[in-house]
Amino acid sequence: MAVGKGLKVGIIGSGALGSYFGMRLAVSGQEVGFLLRSDYAAVKEKGMKLILADGEAVVLKEPQVYRTPEEMGSQEMVLIGLKTTRNALFEELLPPVVRPGTILVTVQNGLGNVEQLQELFPENPVIGALCQIGVNREGPGRIRNHVPGNGFVQLGAHPGSPGEAVLETCLRLFEHAGIRTRQTASLGEALWRKLMWNVPFNGLTVTIGGKGTDAVCGDPELRTVAVALMEEIRLAANALGFAIEPEYVDKLMGFTDKLGAYQASTVLDWLEGRPLEVEAIFRKPLEAGTRAGVPMPRLEELVKDLEACSS
Repeated sequence: MAVGKGLKVGIIGSGALGSYFGMRLAVSGQEVGFLLRSDYAAVKEKGMKLILADGEAVVLKEPQVYRTPEEMGSQEMVLIGLKTTRNALFEELLPPVVRPGTILVTVQNGLGNVEQLQELFPENPVIGALCQIGVNREGPGRIRNHVPGNGFVQLGAHPGSPGEAVLETCLRLFEHAGIRTRQTASLGEALWRKLMWNVPFNGLTVTIGGKGTDAVCGDPELRTVAVALMEEIRLAANALGFAIEPEYVDKLMGFTDKLGAYQASTVLDWLEGRPLEVEAIFRKPLEAGTRAGVPMPRLEELVKDLEACSS
C-alpha cells in the first residue's frame, strides 16, 4: 500500500472521529468516501468542515458521500468510527467494502473491537487506533477539534496478527495527513491507558447530568472519584500484564484540565437519547479486572449508575 495520492479509504461511521480522519486523509490526497445516512443530503449540499484547535479550517467542498456500503464498493482501507453499540452492524456494513488485503482500522472506544473485526475477517490486517484528539460533531459535516496541538493517535495490532505487517505503512499514511501518530508496542496496554481517561470522564459527566469535563476537574469531590477510577483501571491493567506507571494518573488529569468544558462522547450520546457504550467502555474492563483479582468498587458503582441513566 503506497502512501501517495489515490488510496481508496472508506469511512464507516462518519461521526466526529470518522469525519476527522476522513477529512484529513482526503485533504492529503487520498480518495476518501464517507458512508452517511441521516446527514447525506446536508453534506452533499454543503460539504464538510473541520475546525482544528488553533482555528485552522479543513474544508471538503465536494466530499465523496454514499448512502450504502454497496454504493461505496471495495476499499483498500476501511476506517470504522461506529459507536460500539452498533457493532452488530459489522456483518451488514463491512462485507461490501472489504476485499482480500483491505486494512481495517477501528477508532472505536473500549475493549473487544479489534478482536471482533479479526474474527469476522481473519485474513485481513486489523489495526487499533487509540485517539486522544477531542473532537465533537457540531452538525452535519461540521466537526471541531478541542485538544491543543490537535492531539495524537496511537496505532497497534495484536502480536502475530496480519495487522503487524502494515503498522508502519498506516503510521506514514496518517502522518502524511497531518495526524500526529505513534506506534505502540502493546495494543493491550494502549487500550487500558485510554480506558483510564474514558472511564471517569465519559462516565462521571453523564451521572452528574451531562456536563463537560471541567465540571469533574473543578469539583474536589468528583476529581477525587475520577482519580480513584483511574487507579482502579491502572491496577487492573497491571494485573493483566500491562505495566502502567502511577504517574500516568497525574498526566491524564493535567491533560484534562486543559480541555475546558469539553463534552465526552458518552455525554453527547446521553443528551441526544442514543444508547450508551456501557458494555465496551465500562462493563468489559470491570469484568476483566475482577477476573484478574482486582477490587473495582468505584467502577462497579459507576456501571450501575450508567445503567440507571440508560433505562
